[in-house]
Amino acid sequence: MKAIWLADLYGSRRSQHLFALLSLLFMLLATATAATLTSLTFALCAAAGAGMLPVVNLEIAETSHWDRCVQALPCTRRQAVSARFLEALATAGAVWVYGAALFCAKAALGGWTWAEARLLTAFVPTVSFLSSALCLGTTFRMGWAKGNIVFGVTVCVVGGSGLAASLLGVSEAGLGPFAGSGAVLALPLAAAALFAGTWALAVRWYEKREL
Repeated sequence: MKAIWLADLYGSRRSQHLFALLSLLFMLLATATAATLTSLTFALCAAAGAGMLPVVNLEIAETSHWDRCVQALPCTRRQAVSARFLEALATAGAVWVYGAALFCAKAALGGWTWAEARLLTAFVPTVSFLSSALCLGTTFRMGWAKGNIVFGVTVCVVGGSGLAASLLGVSEAGLGPFAGSGAVLALPLAAAALFAGTWALAVRWYEKREL
């Protein structure tokens, strides 16, 4: 598994830099925006990118036939799948820690209420887990080309969420009761359960897949 991580680390440096830059930009925009709904949209755009790096790594592995070479290593297909899901988990964790630090700092300075900061902090890992589960599940089931399509659709849906909410008449006041509810903390737990379930399914799919 270490060989897979090292290959992914050196093979996707450009994607890693791009992801870090976009996450930094979107999280800063989320913090700098006064409107909670707009901030939520920017934060979720950064979170949705968590599924990008593992899919890019799988694309590189398949186009370079590294996925076949891995079969000659003391590494099972289960470990190959787990390596990419652990990469997604680490990426989601990094985005969440960075975003939560910014949100809490803004709440401490009086820019937001703590309920609003908690809302954004809960939504970031939720979308990261969902994006990773959808992209990786599709990639291990149908290949990286379909995984890229799912990733593009996910980003478009998340990016258009703010506009859709505005068209549906969702206002800042409408988010208030939800932001203050303890039920918002259940969202990342449900998304994490879906992520774990997709992980288990991806192992089964990839073990049966012909390379």
